[in-house]
Amino acid sequence: YSRLGKGNFNRLLDVGARSYNKLCKDLINSTSVEYFQMEPNLPPDPSDLKNDGLLECYMNEVREKYPDQGSSFDLVIDFGVFGWKLVQNEFDDTKVKGYVNSVTWLLRDKGCWVLKTDQGWVPNEVEFFDKHILPYFTMKDFDNHAYESGHSIKGG
Repeated sequence: YSRLGKGNFNRLLDVGARSYNKLCKDLINSTSVEYFQMEPNLPPDPSDLKNDGLLECYMNEVREKYPDQGSSFDLVIDFGVFGWKLVQNEFDDTKVKGYVNSVTWLLRDKGCWVLKTDQGWVPNEVEFFDKHILPYFTMKDFDNHAYESGHSIKGG
């Protein structure tokens, strides 16, 4: 997170808001970067939320609940939400497609989806990426090879 304030990202959306990421805005350490969070189930302690804006919804609801947020983020950080096995267990093809389409809708031209997946999150990762992610995103290095799982939106 500390590198994000020094990059080309001016508006970030972090999927999930829990006590473990309440320091993320401070880690970014930039007055010019806007840090938003998306969380449908707010934590009981309001101090767990530290952001410049909150989207109180599931990813698949964002277009309906926040129609003004389309093409408004340079970066969507998705560490262990979409790529978490328990989430995928609840998703059918329609929900997967809706999630990915919502991410692409949120991103500006040349936006980046930083997706962290857990080992074993889907039975066949290659097949899943080929079917659901690679038609919309291109695999790229992120942060000068510090991470090699970043995705940027195609056509941008």
